[in-house]
Amino acid sequence: MSLLEVRNLRVGFATARGWAQAVESFSVSVDEGEAVAIVGESGSGKSVSALAIAGLLPRPPARIETGEVLFGGRDLLRMPERELRMLRGRELGFVFQDPSTSLHPLMSVGEQLEEALLVHERLSRAEARARALAALAEVGIAEPDERLAAFPHQLSGGMRQRVMIAMALICRPKLLIADEPTTALDVTVQAQLIELLRKLQRERGMAILIVTHDLALVSGFASRTQVMYAGSVVESGFTSELIAHPAHPYTAALLRSVPALDDALDARFGGIAGTPPDPTQPLPGCAFAPRCAHAVAACRERRPKLSPLALQPSQSGALAISSRRVACGEATRLLSEATSA
Repeated sequence: MSLLEVRNLRVGFATARGWAQAVESFSVSVDEGEAVAIVGESGSGKSVSALAIAGLLPRPPARIETGEVLFGGRDLLRMPERELRMLRGRELGFVFQDPSTSLHPLMSVGEQLEEALLVHERLSRAEARARALAALAEVGIAEPDERLAAFPHQLSGGMRQRVMIAMALICRPKLLIADEPTTALDVTVQAQLIELLRKLQRERGMAILIVTHDLALVSGFASRTQVMYAGSVVESGFTSELIAHPAHPYTAALLRSVPALDDALDARFGGIAGTPPDPTQPLPGCAFAPRCAHAVAACRERRPKLSPLALQPSQSGALAISSRRVACGEATRLLSEATSA
């Protein structure tokens, strides 16, 4: 059984302009010790999904309409708030995307790290301080004894993010949800933090669900990836296969928007034309159709379901079915054309 199993999660928000459907029928599973990525541009619903899993969405204005979030067999959506608070931090850690607003500005780093241990493990102050020192050293912060007395504004962006990771991991949770953990950091620090998460996962056997907008960032880190657009998963599968041969036009567009080391100096980024749809005015067909160069009439009339990808016919003449799942009626044709080119 998976450590985390999310089934048909549907989340919306009450806004001044009407009901906004932020997440529609989202599902994901994470096994023990596995790393899974959720990828998509801003507004795709990936962060809302992560916050809903951890029970951190303000309700209202948010409302979870349907779904199950099974963690170790327990449904977090139906768990009493007091039990959920005790589970968060102890068994489920969460790294927020902006440590400058997530860390308490009036509490020292040491106070914030020690608080989790005092609440969840009932340690003495001396024991909690020793564990806090060890946690900062583990995430690569030099002179941890000095950093314990520092306040968040006295640290660099990369150091604040390391403090957030240390805080999320200090009680040794079974699952870490990292929501855009490298936002606003330069590429060198991004690489260091991803390598840090990989090291900690390997040493602890911890499962990780990482949320990011950068497909290239999770290549070699996450075993499986789910690509979200307009609140729905449009493609999922093994990360290496998905990056090598994207089947959904949106996945391919995301990959083209990332510069490569061998690009020419005057090369232009492959941006995605158009804008994401208004969540208060859902489209009848594929949400990506207005921005897709491969869309046909059927794409604008019927919303495609996330289905196994049919590959080239086998020797018996039957279509081979891969582990990839894609919400695109043209995916088989487009992938065949791309791989044969």
